[in-house]
Formats: sequence, structure tokens, C-alpha cells
Amino acid sequence: MHDWYLPITILPALGMLILSTTSQITSLSTELNQLLSNKCNDFQHLISSKKIKQLGLLTRASALLYLASGVYVLSGILGAIFENKSFYDIPSLLLYTGTIFMFIAFVILIIYAFRAVGIRKFQFENNHNL
Repeated sequence: MHDWYLPITILPALGMLILSTTSQITSLSTELNQLLSNKCNDFQHLISSKKIKQLGLLTRASALLYLASGVYVLSGILGAIFENKSFYDIPSLLLYTGTIFMFIAFVILIIYAFRAVGIRKFQFENNHNL
């Protein structure tokens, strides 16, 4: 049940997610550079450690989104070439795989968002200790 154009139509949305994630990575990297440009006190070191873990989450999500994009493109190309209508053909399996990669990336981005708010709240509550 695979139409070759289905995975291709998802690519603009994936592109926007990749752009957004890359923007967050850049912003977080800039913030980390500012935090780590001078010798840190214990609180700043703790915040930097948390933000480095956040950077890892964003990087994983970004990699999964790139991988999903590539799988969707491959699925679309193979779908156009083979014109198979089976539920379990290779283009359909690639489409399902790309969707799983996207779902995992979404879960990681949700975890990132909740942790980012937690880190900001922690910074706010302990800002007087600087």
C-alpha cells in the first residue's frame, strides 16, 4: 500500500524540524561557550554539565531526523521504481522505519524540552547563589 510520493511529502516538515533542532543546538552551544569561557564556580559547572547532556539529546534527535529523511527519500525512490502494492515491500518497510526514527526523535525532543525547563527553573531558584 505504498505510494511513492507519500514519504516525499513529509520531507518539508522534517526539514523544518531539522532546522529548528539545529538552531537549538547552535543556541545551546553558544550558551555553553559563554559559561565555559572562564573558570566556573561549582554551580556554573553543574549547569554546564546539565546543558552538555542536553546538547547530546539534541544531537541524537537531529541525527535521527536526518536518518529519517534519508530513509524517506530512499523509500520514495524505490516506491517509484518498483510500483509494488504489497504491505511488506521494501519501500513500505523503509517508510515504516523512517516513521519509527521520527517517533524516537520526537520522544527525545520532548525529553529535551522538559529537561530544559527544569534546568531553567533550577537556575532561577539558585541564581542568588552566584
